[in-house]
Amino acid sequence: MCYTISENRKRDKMKKKNKGREYEKECQQTINSGAFFDKGDLKTEDYVIECKFTEKKGFRISTKILEKIWGEALDANKLPLLLVGIKDDKVQWNLQVTINKEMKP
Repeated sequence: MCYTISENRKRDKMKKKNKGREYEKECQQTINSGAFFDKGDLKTEDYVIECKFTEKKGFRISTKILEKIWGEALDANKLPLLLVGIKDDKVQWNLQVTINKEMKP
């Protein structure tokens, strides 16, 4: 069966939407993330997830951001996870950052 480019794009877009819907079932979005007692942008059974996105050339991950995510995850008795999206004209980079904290003696 032959598909045109636009049909392929539509089919690919639908596959992505369906994958997203499947993932959404596993995640709980936090309303007004950070404004109330529930912290983080998304929550799963195991993770408190903070999502950041930019269309600039980069995104700086500071210790302030890491401490914020770490504290929210600790309060929820879950693991912290940072998702970062960086998009330019041609490419979107998606990073999944697991966060570990080690105290110096």
